[in-house]
Amino acid sequence: MKKVILIAFYFNQVNEIASKRLRALAKYLPQFGWEPIVIVPDLGFIPKENDDLNCRIIYTEYEDMFSHFSNKFKKSNSSEADDSKGSRDSRDSKDSKDSIEFNDEKLKDSTSYSNPIASKAISIAGEVFAYPDGMKYWHESAFKEASKIMDEEEIDAIISSSWPITCHTIAKDLKEHHDIPWIADLRDLWNLNPYVSHTFIRDYFEKRLELKTFENADALTTTTDLAAETLSTLHPMSRIVPILSGYDKDDFKFLEELVSKNDNFSNDFSEKLKFIYAGSLYGGKRDPTYLFEAIRQLEDEGKLDSSKISIEFYGDSTGLEEIASRYGLLDIVHIGGKIAHEEVLKKQLNSDVLLLISWDNEKEKMFIPGKIYEYFALKKPVLSIGYKEGSLKDLIEETKVGYHVSSLESTKEALLNIYDEFVENGTVELSSDINIEDYSMENMAKKFADLLNELEN
Repeated sequence: MKKVILIAFYFNQVNEIASKRLRALAKYLPQFGWEPIVIVPDLGFIPKENDDLNCRIIYTEYEDMFSHFSNKFKKSNSSEADDSKGSRDSRDSKDSKDSIEFNDEKLKDSTSYSNPIASKAISIAGEVFAYPDGMKYWHESAFKEASKIMDEEEIDAIISSSWPITCHTIAKDLKEHHDIPWIADLRDLWNLNPYVSHTFIRDYFEKRLELKTFENADALTTTTDLAAETLSTLHPMSRIVPILSGYDKDDFKFLEELVSKNDNFSNDFSEKLKFIYAGSLYGGKRDPTYLFEAIRQLEDEGKLDSSKISIEFYGDSTGLEEIASRYGLLDIVHIGGKIAHEEVLKKQLNSDVLLLISWDNEKEKMFIPGKIYEYFALKKPVLSIGYKEGSLKDLIEETKVGYHVSSLESTKEALLNIYDEFVENGTVELSSDINIEDYSMENMAKKFADLLNELEN
């Protein structure tokens, strides 16, 4: 079996969408002839939950930016104390210790956004010291451990995945020393990321670094076609391959067993049309207002009865009661708080329509929320509310798994279609004939393996 080094900062953060992609890659690559050796930082406070993975994971020393400078500061003070040759008495020593602790507290306090001057100082410092990111002090230990493995074993390829960018700078140096195929996976773009902005000077150096870093990469991968198209504007000569993420079929095995044991588990033609949303609303950026307003207007127009509708929210509840109250819909909205992921999946399986709410902002165009792949696996109709165009809208329309709406009128139209079908049939059917397996993490890993095989030949 061929071996590939996988440089992955996000790996054991099991609830992070970034970790899901990389853990699945490590999990399924062996099925396609590639043994991953994963290089990750030992963050200390994150559990090493890898019982479901059959691969080698190398934990390397990690020091974040704050600790790096804090330790330097303490060493500097320690050296000054030694140079004084004991001239300070015990009171002076205590004052020195208190001073260090006080300065540490000042550093910690400077991250508070309640102090605009301190926040500005932190921002400026970040532009200088967190270049290209705050994880850059992981580079040395990760490069050292990966190099040791590559010197002792026959390694056939490298995959690095950002964020952070440091993963790619590690891989770049490994590529220069060992000259084997390298795939740089950009889950989020670097300089072309719409959510990242820097000063003019930082932008100049960042762009120069990106071009230099990827000049010897054999392939760049992204998570959407639109992201790949955008990336090609900066790297027109590079091979750029979009590889979508997906759902992990193992996450849903317990549901299959549950349904097989209980024929009545899935939605049993209840009297109410049940919508469910589980996840964060990101401080109101993900806004369900169109749905509530559409229900209110359609009921006022005599086209639906809101008492036949139930909307359940699990996770973040930012502003929900206020919005529901504004449209007189508190009696049909259930706010369930945070519950375990398995419980969420059970409730979603027992629903009629799955809500997908994303930020109605042009910056969202190139992104596809990982939740949509989970919805594919559940084989339920989707009502997506978000920006008027982009990767998510294209995917929903291509797969015909439901509706993507971006205005009050389009929400009313989609909602009325769903409601009428429910009233007539007692359920809402998924009319899509997509091959669900095409959107699995296993298929994602196969595409990486196919690309690795191509690059090696």
